[in-house]
This record gives sequence, structure tokens and C-alpha cells, in this order.
Amino acid sequence: MPDLLPSLATVLAEDANVADELRGAGIAFGTLVERTGAAVAATQLQLDTSSAATASALASTLVNVIAVRERVFRDDGTLDHVTNHVRPLPLISFIDPVFYQWTSVRLQGEFYAREFAGSSESTSSSSSGGYGLLGAGVSMWLGPGMFHTGSSSSTTTRTAEVSTDVSLGRIRASALLEPRDDVGIPKPNQVIRGPRLALIQGEIADEMDGDTLAGRTMSMLLQFTRRDGTAITGKVLSIETSGVPWRHLGTGVTDASGQIQIELRRDFLDEDADTTPANFIITARIGLVSNSVTVTF
Repeated sequence: MPDLLPSLATVLAEDANVADELRGAGIAFGTLVERTGAAVAATQLQLDTSSAATASALASTLVNVIAVRERVFRDDGTLDHVTNHVRPLPLISFIDPVFYQWTSVRLQGEFYAREFAGSSESTSSSSSGGYGLLGAGVSMWLGPGMFHTGSSSSTTTRTAEVSTDVSLGRIRASALLEPRDDVGIPKPNQVIRGPRLALIQGEIADEMDGDTLAGRTMSMLLQFTRRDGTAITGKVLSIETSGVPWRHLGTGVTDASGQIQIELRRDFLDEDADTTPANFIITARIGLVSNSVTVTF
């Protein structure tokens, strides 16, 4: 008779899912952002407190320094002498305290989540059968006998199921600390005593060739005087012009009034020339004394 065995199987596991792990990673990243912000704020407070203490210490510490440096020039524009006026001044007058600030903070996190689920099912069955016959006839000479025949079979089936879920993320953190450019201490002024060089724009005149504008001139007065306004005579001034020729209207040295006259000139060679007023930079110097002016004609 057939003999059938019942199948044995395990309950299949649910699919793998890392959603809960990802939710936990999001909460952890939010906590990281919160604590980083608090740390940056606390650090900035300490930086400001330290900078304020440094500025107070520099302001209350007196040292002998050069408060004013006086440079005196001769009539020819060369340096005559330098006088340093020393006095006790706060150290903050020439040392700037550095104030720092967080200009940027970047966060990036890295996390790895993996979940594995597996299941297997096994099914087995077997059957067997047979029949027999008691010997007779020929067994009379050979004795009693028995004839038997039979068959058997078995079947086994296995099923496996695997589910895997993986998630990968990354978080990085970087911060930039820089000095603040809106806080500074002004430096003491420099005092320069010496001659004065003035450039004064004069008359502008057009030169006509019939009905055609052929050229345009402008006179300039260069005046060289001492600090008290007295004229410096017999001096030669170096004159530079940008893109326009010039000539002396006199000897080329300062006269009894400390003046030199020059003339600037523009020539228009054809009817299509641009005759609109243009800007030119005029520079005069003698030694270390110089002055520049922009003229339009």
C-alpha cells in the first residue's frame, strides 16, 4: 500500500526593509545639525569674548611709539629731514586686534544600513508496495518456496527565498574661520611739510582753417610755492602728458612768481577727425613733490 508522509515547511520570512534604520539616521543627522549649531554659537561667543579682552588689553597698555612722523622737503623737492614725535600711546594705536568669525559651516553624514531576510521550505513524500506467492508444484522436488516482488519511491522538494535591503549615505562636516574685515583701528596720519605744486587750467582756443576746425589749444599754469605761499624761483619742473603734445610758453623755469606756463595742443588733420572734447592727465613733479590733474578740451 502506498505510504505518503506529510510535507514539512517553515513560515516564509517578511521582505527585508531598512526604512526604520533610515528614519533613525535622519533623526541622528538632525541631532548632529542641532549640536553643531550650538557648538558654533558657543565657539563664536568665546571668540568674541577673547577678541574683546585682547582689544581691552591693547587699549590699556601704553608704550612709547612714534605718534607723528614729520617729513620736511627742500625747495627743489628733495627730502631735507624727518622728525619723529614720540609719545606714550595705547598699544592698540598700531596693533589691530583680530576678530574672527565663522563664515561657513558645512555638514555631510555617512551611514550604512543593511537588512537580510531568508526563508526555506522542504516537502518530502514516499510510497512502497509488493506482493508474494507461496511456492507449489516444482517445490515438490525443491521444497517449499516463496516468490516475492515489490517497489518503492520517494520525492523531496526544497525551496529557498532570500531578501536583502541595503542603503548607504554620507555626511561630511567642514567649517571656515576667517578674520572679520569690518573691525579695524585707524592709523595715525603722516605730516608732510614742503613746497606745494599747483596745476591751474587756462584758456581753451579753437584754430580754424576757413570753415574747418584745424586744432585746439589750452594753456596751463604751473605754480611752485613754499608752505607760506612765497614763490620758489629758478626751478625746472618735469611735465608729463597722456596722449597730447605740449610746449613751454616761456623759459621753462619758474619765474619770480614761481610759475611756468605751458600750452597743450590737439591737431585735427582731416574733416573726419574726432573733434569732441577729450580727457588728458597732466602730471608735474620736482624731486619727491608731484601733482596731477585731469583736463578736458
